[in-house]
Amino acid sequence: MKNIKDVELFVFDLDGTVYIGDEEIEGSFEAINTLRKLGKRVCFFTNNSSRMHTDYIARLNNLGLRTYSDEIYTSGQVTCEHILDNYRGSRVYLLGNDRLRSEFELYGIDIVDDNPDICVLGFDTTLTYDRLYKFCGYLNEGLPYIATHPDYFCPAPNCPMPDVGSFIEMIRLTVGRTPDIIMGKPHKTAGQRLAGKYNLPAKKIAMVGDRLYTDVAFGKNCGFVSILVLSGETSADMLPSSKVKPDYVLGKVKDIITELSK
Repeated sequence: MKNIKDVELFVFDLDGTVYIGDEEIEGSFEAINTLRKLGKRVCFFTNNSSRMHTDYIARLNNLGLRTYSDEIYTSGQVTCEHILDNYRGSRVYLLGNDRLRSEFELYGIDIVDDNPDICVLGFDTTLTYDRLYKFCGYLNEGLPYIATHPDYFCPAPNCPMPDVGSFIEMIRLTVGRTPDIIMGKPHKTAGQRLAGKYNLPAKKIAMVGDRLYTDVAFGKNCGFVSILVLSGETSADMLPSSKVKPDYVLGKVKDIITELSK
């Protein structure tokens, strides 16, 4: 089994791991600050592409956890970097809200409504039928197709919100296309970029999260130390039937400090 004591970078999921809604999960912030004091690096990585990375910095700071620009990474940022590396200068038709559009513009990516070179599917909380149909038309013509992440739903107070994974299925049933590449957890592209961003080998990186099929699977796929916390979506009784087995199962983020001190 991989050893948590070898880890130099702890990558944290956010909702269900560090906080739930507007409430810190008890002891999370203190534990993260303790990791920093121990000389560990931290990064918050979310699949949610409906917000800019600067929105998450502001959110964490407002909740009481001092956070710096190099400690946030989103599936939207991974997508922008992939486009610049592989499709630089291309025109992009984007299904995404104004915040994701702003992220793309910050990276200097050309967002267009007509005659695109590639299509990108993000978590579009302002989706209209006309834009969805237009997107399907471009895919039907064979344009490259990128999705920011594969989550089927986003947790919400009254009812789960349909997320990119749901859109992917709708589009597949419409035009028979699935994304050529998906950027977010659990896919390897983001993990490779994280390792490069922090200049660390996989065995010195840990992924900490509350979802088996995204967070833990991401850690396993990338060769990271995988740490499941039982503070969010996954309960202990879900583990025996899961094909995805974490290296560590902890109650909350704060328990990482106890594990390191053993």
